[in-house]
Amino acid sequence: MKALTLGLAFALLASQASAQQSLIGASPIPVGAELRFCYYNGLAYSVDAYVVTSGNNTVTETSSAREEHLLRCIKGGDGAMKWKPESGIQVNR
Repeated sequence: MKALTLGLAFALLASQASAQQSLIGASPIPVGAELRFCYYNGLAYSVDAYVVTSGNNTVTETSSAREEHLLRCIKGGDGAMKWKPESGIQVNR
């Protein structure tokens, strides 16, 4: 009886481990999606989409700059979608 219980416990652990492995390997991004979309901040963008990124670039405590970059989603030579910088602006404070 003890051996049967122990065997059942190991079987349950093995089935849970394989289920967890399949969940870990699962991706919300479909296969081949990098050939159709650019991704930024968890969102998918199609070709010729633009995003503006902005942030602070602190040089010193007395001088800092705010940077903004315009990025465009393009199809690269290898067929994969990627972001290409279109322009950048820096405003000093």
